[in-house]
Amino acid sequence: MLKSEYCDVEHQTILIDDTPLDILLHQNYPSELLLGLIPLIMDWVDNLIEREFIKVRYKSKNEEFVLPILMCPDDCDLWCTVIVAHVVRTNEYIIWDKIGIDRSSSEELLKGYDCIGSRVEWLDKIPQMKFDVAEYYTQLDKIYR
Repeated sequence: MLKSEYCDVEHQTILIDDTPLDILLHQNYPSELLLGLIPLIMDWVDNLIEREFIKVRYKSKNEEFVLPILMCPDDCDLWCTVIVAHVVRTNEYIIWDKIGIDRSSSEELLKGYDCIGSRVEWLDKIPQMKFDVAEYYTQLDKIYR
């Protein structure tokens, strides 16, 4: 539980080697305005259709899929800045193969949220991240429950 740059309320935060993910992104891409983004905390997403979409992606049984992981704290929805991870699932690990900024247009989002992850600006300076399956779900269940 931490506060972020533009959110005065403590909230679940994704830490990578003890560094909040938004800070890690900002350090590598300071001109992209990624500082202060927060996890897609289900209790903070008001739109029920968006919430269900996020849950479906999180619970995906596919070996590979794109998962929204960070959002803007002002809007708490999928229409503003959304950071996604290309997820690769193995028996032992969940791998965030790459992380990027979703570039879905408003026109695409009006047709449905399945477009999220289809047009992504991948952030090549962010390394692949590997998580133990059990620990991954223990931690992310706090956000995506």
